[in-house]
Amino acid sequence: MNSKLALMPLLIMSAFSYAADEATPEAPVQQQLQEVHVRADAKRVKAARSYSIASDGDLRDRVNLGLLGKANAFTAPITVVNYDEKVLENNASRTLVDTIAKNDASTMQFGGESNTIQGVYVRGLQLDARQFSINGLAGLYSYYHTPTAGVSSAQLIKGASSSTVGMDPEGAAGSSVNIETKKASDEGNRKIGLAVFGKNRTEGAIDIGQRFGENKQFGIRFNGKYRKGETARKGYKEDNQEFALNTDYRGEKLRLSFDSMYNHRNTEGGRARIHEMQDLNFAMPAAPSGKTLLVPSWQEQTTKTMTNALTFEYDTDYNMQISGGLGYMESVYKGSFTQLLMKNRAKGGNLGNYTAQAAQPFEFLSRTTSGNLKARGEFETGPIVHNWATSLDYIKRHRDHDQGTRNGDALDTNIYNPVFPVTHRNNPANIQGTEHTTYETPSLAISDTLGFADNTIRLTLGGRYQWVKQTAHPNLTGNAKTDANRRSSTVKFSKKRFSPMFAAAWVPNTGMVVYGNYMQDLEPGATNEDTGEMSKPRVSKQIEMGVRKNWGDVVTSLNAFQIVRPGYWRNTQEQHGKEINRGVEFNTYANLMNKTLRPSFGIMYLKAQLKDYPRYNNTLTNGNQVASPRVIAKAGIEWDTPFVEGLTLKSNIQYYGKSFQDTERQYKLPSYTLVDVGARYKTKLGKNTLTVSSSVENLFNKNYWQVQRGQYDRSFAVVGMPRTYWLKAELDF
Repeated sequence: MNSKLALMPLLIMSAFSYAADEATPEAPVQQQLQEVHVRADAKRVKAARSYSIASDGDLRDRVNLGLLGKANAFTAPITVVNYDEKVLENNASRTLVDTIAKNDASTMQFGGESNTIQGVYVRGLQLDARQFSINGLAGLYSYYHTPTAGVSSAQLIKGASSSTVGMDPEGAAGSSVNIETKKASDEGNRKIGLAVFGKNRTEGAIDIGQRFGENKQFGIRFNGKYRKGETARKGYKEDNQEFALNTDYRGEKLRLSFDSMYNHRNTEGGRARIHEMQDLNFAMPAAPSGKTLLVPSWQEQTTKTMTNALTFEYDTDYNMQISGGLGYMESVYKGSFTQLLMKNRAKGGNLGNYTAQAAQPFEFLSRTTSGNLKARGEFETGPIVHNWATSLDYIKRHRDHDQGTRNGDALDTNIYNPVFPVTHRNNPANIQGTEHTTYETPSLAISDTLGFADNTIRLTLGGRYQWVKQTAHPNLTGNAKTDANRRSSTVKFSKKRFSPMFAAAWVPNTGMVVYGNYMQDLEPGATNEDTGEMSKPRVSKQIEMGVRKNWGDVVTSLNAFQIVRPGYWRNTQEQHGKEINRGVEFNTYANLMNKTLRPSFGIMYLKAQLKDYPRYNNTLTNGNQVASPRVIAKAGIEWDTPFVEGLTLKSNIQYYGKSFQDTERQYKLPSYTLVDVGARYKTKLGKNTLTVSSSVENLFNKNYWQVQRGQYDRSFAVVGMPRTYWLKAELDF
């Protein structure tokens, strides 16, 4: 490693750091389980962070539930899992979705670090990075990549989210993710790090934070990282930069926070996926080696996102808290990619033959403004305690999408030995505007959580009144006369709808919660290309029931859910048919043997069915949803060894059951299992702490297709990453 790389931590930024204030012991379990309402007293407003020995900080309880405020995940009437920065640090996560998908059985990521657009499937439904929130502000995290530099915690909120956080301008159903950003700890943050990831990617990291003032009311924290080099996949390279700056003020009543986040990612040889598997007349051949690159190594994409956001909380003297924020995000995508299509057997060719179409250029610009104003408080009517909340949310997103024509010939090759020209064979050109659209989704929400029988029975009633506004702008040419005529063709649409929310929780004792909910998700209606009319918002409905039990050293949870999402015709955008996702989840984690052994396990059974559902080719289908495994299981373990002080051994297993590439279940995509192993060693160097971590991902070098799903019945596949080694050293000083 040359001298420039050795200086990386001092020049560029990122970090997986664990703030010292997070380790502060919390209040006893009894107090935390009762503390679900909001009061003006800051100590009572703050939700508990850890409710049991089993959590040990890895799955934090302090979650931001939007309309319902900051609450305790254990007693919440919805299912939520929280991953703090300690988890990200221990996993050496290159992407946030990698950590979420590696640990939670209800999730499956698509594309991973090999894809430009990142996200997860939650309970069988897709959630993109652009739909994540930061500090309760929707849609401001990142449009494409899922960076980790500024992430203090990531809260996966399962189920319908429109009631709690509002509707995403481009639509999402089934879940939401909120990112809490890093703030300076009371003791300060001082960490630098170096890492290397197979094949020869190197990373430099830094985390610097400090608090000032007599009561340490002012804080500033700067995180960043720079990673560059070739991945374990031959020819696939990455150049990734992430920066995050937070400044905050915390007074007795007023708390202010400003965040500035930047990420820039360039890949060569990325976004290689097989398209339209649902149209094949044969089963996909066995996956090639994970080292295989199915697109030219010179296929390049660049994404860049900049976010600035200001949030506040104020505890009034009237048993009420006011909070809110305002932020802006700008994202840019530039690049080209080659669409890959398997060749049908009837057309001849050997097993694994496919066509790489000529590269097509794209330029996308997205601008998002997000703001909210909330109020929460408490009052009593006789023996009933009311925790009320109201929220005014506003999101505006403008999309400017340009694309060019393919200029060149398609190339036929084979997945087991793809051969491409050394130089650029394709010459993409003629970039033109294809979409200029503005989405606005203002909403007003209200809820009241009623506590009965000493707050052991909690009933939440509420809903959100949602407006959806869409403006379709004409594509301008630069010619004054032509553009004047085109501007007159601007089309505006507006729709509105009220979505109710019902939830209940029974807390018979401090270690058990039984809960249920009914919620709705809204997605914007589409514009009919023939009539120009906008359809009504699409409504997905969720019913969920569950139980959580705290056994002390062990926590278990079991829940069942059903999500019904409408289908729609591709040509007319009229609703028709439905997608029904029914499932059961079981999760458990523990902290055993005097907190030295930390196992976890989760499994989900999901049945995703289509009824009279429109296909991509505008025909109807009944059957199973494509690329949707029926069984997903995850297990992990960490062991602090007694024979070497400071040494921790760990392992993680992911199992994805079989799925199908077509709704008729004619062609099966096989199941696969991934195994990771690793170790972490922590020691003192004087007053400083050195942590050295290492891991082998995909230990047995499993070849597999990582399945994806598009709109309608479209199914895709990406070659899974091969065995990957990484080594990381961090110094706290």
